[in-house]
Amino acid sequence: MSFTLISPFCILLLLTSWLLSSQGVIAAPVDQRTPPPTAREAVTLKYSISGSGTFYPYFTNNPQHPGILPDLVARILTQSAIEGENIVLPAKRTNRYLESGKIDFDLISPAWLKASQLTDPRFVFSDAMLPIREYVVTRAPAPSLNNLSGRMVGTVRGYYYHDDDEFVRVDFESERALIQALNKGRIDIAILGDLPAQYWSAQDNVALHFNQLHSHGTLHIRLRAEHAHLLPVLNQAIQTLRDSGQITQIETDYLQHVSTAQAPGNE
Repeated sequence: MSFTLISPFCILLLLTSWLLSSQGVIAAPVDQRTPPPTAREAVTLKYSISGSGTFYPYFTNNPQHPGILPDLVARILTQSAIEGENIVLPAKRTNRYLESGKIDFDLISPAWLKASQLTDPRFVFSDAMLPIREYVVTRAPAPSLNNLSGRMVGTVRGYYYHDDDEFVRVDFESERALIQALNKGRIDIAILGDLPAQYWSAQDNVALHFNQLHSHGTLHIRLRAEHAHLLPVLNQAIQTLRDSGQITQIETDYLQHVSTAQAPGNE
């Protein structure tokens, strides 16, 4: 058996290191390249949901009762604990702003989009929120218009139409302008959402014929892909609002103001 002698100087060094470490003076090395873990960064999502500006009852231009979509989006963001900023833009500019990243999301029905737009890697889509329909509309009953190929068709500037490479677009600034153009005979055919068409035809006293269904889909949040990590919380908020009946209530509150006298099938 043998012993290793430790000099008094070594013992002093060991005691000093122990005392300093116990008081927190000596700490483990920190890798300066790795930031400490933090909670999810706060983000303010910019969006535009105004459509043509006369997209009633989805958007009304009334600050007290702004429309189905502003009310719905506000509740989704509140439920998600995400800040939002609504930027009122014309439809065409909304598309440009979304593509360039100046806004972060809009609302859209995939039924309006072409296949290439549906698979655009710049965007992701939330769960469905609301059903939405659009019709081929004329002033009077007309023969079947299932084939619009080569026809001149009234459309809203900046709106998407899944088959607009088949017909000649005649763009107008809004749904209301389309109905007025139909009434004046400037166009014979238009594509219109059923609820805006019912509302503005009643307001302007223009009888319309809903010739046939053009698209039937659901509205979704179309979110820029860099925010895709927010989709789970947004989808959960949509589900919560749906399960609690709030989405149905928002629709009901606005739809009671829309005339049903000229609803599809009631002409």
